[in-house]
Amino acid sequence: MIAVARLVLDWLRLVRSPRARPYLAVTLFVDAALVFVFLVAIQSYLPEQHGGGASVAGYALAAYGAAKLAGQLLGGRLTDWAGARRGLLLGLALNCLGQLALLAAIAEPKAALPAAAVYGLGGALVWPALYALAAREFAPPERATLTSGMTLTTGLALALGMAGGLLLPADFPYVAAIALGLGALVLATAAAAVGLGGAEAGGTGLPEPEASIHLAGLAKSIMEPRRLGFSAVMLLQSMAFGALVAVFRAWGRDLIGVSLRQEVLYLAPAAAVGAAAVVLGGLLSDRWGRTPLIGSGFLVGGVAVWGLAMVTSPAAVVPLAAMAGLGLGLALPSVGAMSMDLSRTAGSGTVLGWFMTTEGLGHAAGPALGAWLGAMEGPASVLWMVGGLFGGISLAAFLLSLWTNVSPEAVTAAPGGNPALDAGLRRAENQGISLSAPGRAAIAPSPIPDAKD
Repeated sequence: MIAVARLVLDWLRLVRSPRARPYLAVTLFVDAALVFVFLVAIQSYLPEQHGGGASVAGYALAAYGAAKLAGQLLGGRLTDWAGARRGLLLGLALNCLGQLALLAAIAEPKAALPAAAVYGLGGALVWPALYALAAREFAPPERATLTSGMTLTTGLALALGMAGGLLLPADFPYVAAIALGLGALVLATAAAAVGLGGAEAGGTGLPEPEASIHLAGLAKSIMEPRRLGFSAVMLLQSMAFGALVAVFRAWGRDLIGVSLRQEVLYLAPAAAVGAAAVVLGGLLSDRWGRTPLIGSGFLVGGVAVWGLAMVTSPAAVVPLAAMAGLGLGLALPSVGAMSMDLSRTAGSGTVLGWFMTTEGLGHAAGPALGAWLGAMEGPASVLWMVGGLFGGISLAAFLLSLWTNVSPEAVTAAPGGNPALDAGLRRAENQGISLSAPGRAAIAPSPIPDAKD
């Protein structure tokens, strides 16, 4: 118990630090604004007060997703060219512009589509830039703890956005709803402008790599085995989650035979277990390495999802769903942290943009595949597929552990013979991080034991 308490205190110490707070604030306000505007304002207030029908909301969300997917690689490249902080502020400015443009839907509801596309282009800049800043400001033994805090913050943002729709009256003005979303984005911009500046602003992480101008070199860097393997992890993960979302209600209605309210209640313990596992997963990842948590977490999650495909009793759902929440919660912080680890090279924004593009492809393909397979074979078949995808991620994590940039022997033989430095270097290089001399000095004091991933 004492060890667990110390782990929790370590987590709280980092996520409540002045360095981490701006990242959590930007995540909270950006995600809350997105959820509230696209799932509440456009879907409820716009069609009821200004017409256009329910289809406008779906088309607007699709326009947002398509623009974000198409722009992420370019957004990452722009981040390299202009700098991560400027890229983040430009992305937030585009988000605000998209929010303002949504007011044109009052006169013509279809005007929400180009406005949503502008909003999506902003998102294509925001996330590669934010992760590039975090990768620069936080050293490897801190990144998974930070991403676990950002993951929980995203969950809080989802709850706040949906709560706004539940608490506000049905006739709440559409203009006021857009103003609320815009206010959240203004707060995100303020947090970014004041609190985010990378290592130069007082952070303790590694220095920013020099941006490369050679696209051929960047393409070769992305095709490096570890980055290519991690791209497969991002793709399979987002496909699996998208497929689960597509059959969420069909699973509860057709396979378990419960109402939506009952389904949510049965899954509530899994959400609580998953939230606790996210905290633990971030801490363990920073101590043991990324791939052990990714491999074991998704394996546990896959076995649990296969179990859910075989049961029809609500009593069996609770422990199996909790098992899935435990495995996935342990794994997810390592995914975000590894994207930062593997981006620490010249052209880091472009590498992050590539990772997020593969994730976006999965978000587009997963729901479509899940809906098609569910309609053809039923929701149980989708769960079998998702369990297989999680198993594929575990296999990819095992392969990632075999692909290293430098052998442990070569690192250990580096001049100096400092055991702490040797361990830190070995762990960093095995995670795909290219370290300069200042970077090697930055991780030398780390007390984190070597993770053999």
